[in-house]
Order: sequence, then C-alpha cells, then structure tokens
Amino acid sequence: MKECILKVPSMHDENSSREIINIIKGLIGIEDVDTNYEEGVANVFYDERKTSIDKIVEAVEYKGFKVGSGLDRSSAR
Repeated sequence: MKECILKVPSMHDENSSREIINIIKGLIGIEDVDTNYEEGVANVFYDERKTSIDKIVEAVEYKGFKVGSGLDRSSAR
C-alpha cells in the first residue's frame, strides 16, 4: 500500500472536505482517505496495483478542485 499526500488549496471547509473524501473513496483501489481542510491536504492510502496518483488527481480535478503537488510514499498501514 502507498500513501499519497495531496495539497488541495481549494478545500476550505467541512463540505468540500467531505466531497473530496467521497470523490476519492469512489475510486477502485482506495484503502482510506483523511483530509484536513484547515491545512488543505488529503492523505490517501491506496493499492498501487489498482490505481495511481495521476488517477486520483484527475478525479479530484474533474470535480473542480485544484490539486497542487503531492508526495507519494510507501506505507506499512
């Protein structure tokens, strides 16, 4: 499993945070999603055999959210 930390500066309240969680959880291969709208970040835990950072970012941006740089790393979660 991998962890991706996405910067989502357009996530500014609980509603947008929930919307981003729902968008990401709707993708195949997503294990878990945590967001912090105050910091504008989403921590995504995913199966790299089933999805990728590019697919996650594409899905979030398709719904109108701007996604900044992300950090991808292995996770023992």
